[in-house]
Amino acid sequence: MNLRRIILVTVCSLPFSLSLSFAVGGISRADQPCQAYLDTSRGIDDEKNNCPITVGNFSIRGTFSSSNWQASFWAYEPAYYILHVKNKQNGNTVNLTGFNVTGTTSRPQYRFTDSERNVNYIITFRYSDPNTLRLEIYQNNRAIANELLVRESDKLIGGP
Repeated sequence: MNLRRIILVTVCSLPFSLSLSFAVGGISRADQPCQAYLDTSRGIDDEKNNCPITVGNFSIRGTFSSSNWQASFWAYEPAYYILHVKNKQNGNTVNLTGFNVTGTTSRPQYRFTDSERNVNYIITFRYSDPNTLRLEIYQNNRAIANELLVRESDKLIGGP
């Protein structure tokens, strides 16, 4: 008899529990790999991206900095992203463009390559924090930087 009651209460309360979870942000879907590509099948450049930099009220577009680095990141047009990075210690800057989206739907990564210097730049962010991104820089697979940068402004620096 007790087992029947437990089952009945569980089954009856399940819809209420589910509705509460959706009201407070939903049940998180399983983390998926980022998938991004340019669809030109209708004669226009249509970016398909399950890890966009702007969605709803969220935007990671802007300029971010730490004591060592300053980075400006944005989409110039569909499937054409720009990363401007400044080393605050020596004043060196680099402007990079690309469309290499990896990572997962909870931690998207946008990757840029400076092929002349064999340097890779990775921007990682989380949708829960539009004011912070991670900047990783690697040269010949050796880490040069791995820092959190906080939003400095929505103003963009650098560019094509």
